[in-house]
Amino acid sequence: MSILWDFSCKNRRQNRTKQAGQQGTDHLQMQSKKLYLFVPLTRIRTMTRICFALIALAIPLAISVQAVAGQEPEVEVDWRQHIIPIEARTFDYKTVPRGSAPEHRFILRNPFKESIHIDAITTSCTCTTVDFDEEKTILQTYEEAIITVRLRGDMFEGPRNSTITVSIDKPIRTEIQLHVRGEIRSDLNISPNFIDFGNIELGRGHSRTLTVTYTGPNTQWRLVDAQCENEFIRAEITSEPARVGMRVFRVNVSLDRAAPNGTINSHLVLISNDALNRREIPIPIRATVGAVIRVSPPALSLGILSPGEQSQVRDAILLGTQPFRITKIESDNPALEVTSKNPPEAELRLHSLSISYRNPADGEGAPQEGIMRAIVQVTTNIPGLTPMFFVTASVRGEE
Repeated sequence: MSILWDFSCKNRRQNRTKQAGQQGTDHLQMQSKKLYLFVPLTRIRTMTRICFALIALAIPLAISVQAVAGQEPEVEVDWRQHIIPIEARTFDYKTVPRGSAPEHRFILRNPFKESIHIDAITTSCTCTTVDFDEEKTILQTYEEAIITVRLRGDMFEGPRNSTITVSIDKPIRTEIQLHVRGEIRSDLNISPNFIDFGNIELGRGHSRTLTVTYTGPNTQWRLVDAQCENEFIRAEITSEPARVGMRVFRVNVSLDRAAPNGTINSHLVLISNDALNRREIPIPIRATVGAVIRVSPPALSLGILSPGEQSQVRDAILLGTQPFRITKIESDNPALEVTSKNPPEAELRLHSLSISYRNPADGEGAPQEGIMRAIVQVTTNIPGLTPMFFVTASVRGEE
């Protein structure tokens, strides 16, 4: 830019020394040069303004990126993706029968060193209700929180959309938005509106029956199929004789005896021949097959420890759907002490474990510094039933 300005000034000085007889020709030449110089100069001025504007926008963006990355250098800028993936933040209830209140569970997980604090959870529509364990507002490393969202088919009708905003204020302030949608049908009723098989012994099947009633104007309306993502859930549809203004269908839902040990949380999707409305009607299904052991808490934090410091003793509870006996307790960190409070031969539904950790002191080897992570695995007398949980601590080295 400075070269162009110097070049223009030099031409002006030269033009002032021209003879009077050449003023006409020189005047035209000068105008041409001025025009030639003016166009790129104007462009340069415009480009300069654009560059300064882009720099002004880039500076706060860079600061923002550094602020996020400064919390955890190993984490990507959009660290919310690691708490709950983008594809898991939206759920479609599809068709919701009148009187039902289907639910969906969003799971938030903390995979970071820093704890996460959930400040508030709000919903944009009264057609949804949110259940959340208030004791889970602080998530330590590996801990999970479940947000249960229900669509109120017992109070609303028609297409519904709702956004659930999860406000987080630590380690940095941000928001995660969850989205649900569905169409509540006043001409459709299903009883019961969900299937709960309860606790089923391993190797034994079970069945439930749904009644689907349609009262809309389509006299040809019917159920044509039933699908489930779980291969051990099967369904059979039968229809009753047509009545005036009403079509009734029975859906027999069975759980195969070959279903493996564990918990089932799935959906049976009924499909109609409706050409004007949404054809899919999801029905929640739950079951607990065989023995299941739940660990509380699933991730245990022992706090902050200095060199040579012993942590406080924390407890973990193992609750089974049937009595079990602990045969072995293992940890991938030998410095972690895990013991059972119950006698070795005790066969109970509830077992309590004591957990503690001592950060090595000087002279006992290199003390750990940073985050101590350990996995505890419990072996029981029931084949294939080996619950595990995580233990963490913030440990300091020599100061």
